[in-house]
Amino acid sequence: MKLNQLTVAILAAGFAAQASAAGFALSEQSVSANGTANAGRASDAVDASVVYNNPAAMHKLKQAQITTNVSFIDADTNIRNQTVAGGATAGGSSKGDIVPHAFVPSGFYTSGDQGGWAWGIGAYGSFGLKTNHDDGFAGRYLGNKSDVKVTTLQPAISYKVHDKVSVGAGITINQIQAYLSSNPGDVIGLTGNNGRLQIEGDDLGYGFNLALHADVTENTQVGLIYRSKVKYKIDNGEIRLGAALAGLATGGDRKASASTGISTPESVELALTHALNAKTKLHATTSWTRWSRLKSLDVSTGFPGPLANVGEEFNWKDSMGYSVGVSHALDDKLTVRAGLGYDNTPVAPADRGVRLPSGDRRVVSVGAGYALTPNQVIDVSYMYLDEERADVDRPTVIGVLPQPAYRASYHNSASIYGVQYTLKF
Repeated sequence: MKLNQLTVAILAAGFAAQASAAGFALSEQSVSANGTANAGRASDAVDASVVYNNPAAMHKLKQAQITTNVSFIDADTNIRNQTVAGGATAGGSSKGDIVPHAFVPSGFYTSGDQGGWAWGIGAYGSFGLKTNHDDGFAGRYLGNKSDVKVTTLQPAISYKVHDKVSVGAGITINQIQAYLSSNPGDVIGLTGNNGRLQIEGDDLGYGFNLALHADVTENTQVGLIYRSKVKYKIDNGEIRLGAALAGLATGGDRKASASTGISTPESVELALTHALNAKTKLHATTSWTRWSRLKSLDVSTGFPGPLANVGEEFNWKDSMGYSVGVSHALDDKLTVRAGLGYDNTPVAPADRGVRLPSGDRRVVSVGAGYALTPNQVIDVSYMYLDEERADVDRPTVIGVLPQPAYRASYHNSASIYGVQYTLKF
């Protein structure tokens, strides 16, 4: 049995991708890198956020450093041409702005060069999404609220194996927390919480990254980083039914356990930085993410009867990202940055839903870094993300909870503002 409103749950629910990288991966770990649309972040060691960007380059920083930052996400969704067929009671609004304002913080420490090796540690958001459709949203029976986040703690080490080559590695300790809800009961006239389905759970998962950094020439640097997949087994989840839906579960229970196994995907990032002169650098990055791991998701619940096992097909595809950028030192204190980026969506048109109405994305960014003192730097960045129009076309589903056909066109955009402070000592 398939129930879309339940099993999009733990992973694919969301629009936070509109404010980050493809899928629901976040890319706001480094404000200095955001200034160039993340171009060259794995090849150019700027501050302690190198712990995430490319730990192999940590020894490039001669001093110990602490970098803390926060990004503010202001996203917008424009929903047009919305129609609901086959269920008159499921009509409703097409209100946009489905992503609440959000803050994404990160923090890093690196020891700086210790005679050819260095170590560091970082805490950051690696995946995340948050959506909150209006209660009267016409597609609420497919999904109306989503809150999924993965918080990562990463210790790392780097070692210089050659005058021009260094390697790095780190382990990641990741906590996933997820809450999803929908109102499928609205289709059959059960309004409000009476017709609501909710699922919630969390787990710890472990992964690693491997990195390489090379000075190809005196003016050209290359960085390569592999980030592993992370497996999660959510066996402490809970599924809750509205009062009017309890009859779907044998015995009339409204709460039961829920469990599933999921993985966030591995990725590879290759970056290049070339210094034109003492003040100007050009940056480029390409990345690949194995979103095709998300074929489907199976959820087992503690309910007997028709809700004991539910499933959802994803059929996501691998995605590529590209970015180019430039940084220029105006003087000893002020550096300005700019960048352009393009990300493919992993969601095929046939598989789009209201939780992730995603299209291919264009990114424009600007930023600056200012040295308050020789040991203190403030960085700021602004990124504007604009997606191609994404058409959602969900067919009618006949079952215990029928789903009328839903069609709409989504246009997503976001502004991301970042500020960062680095202390060297």
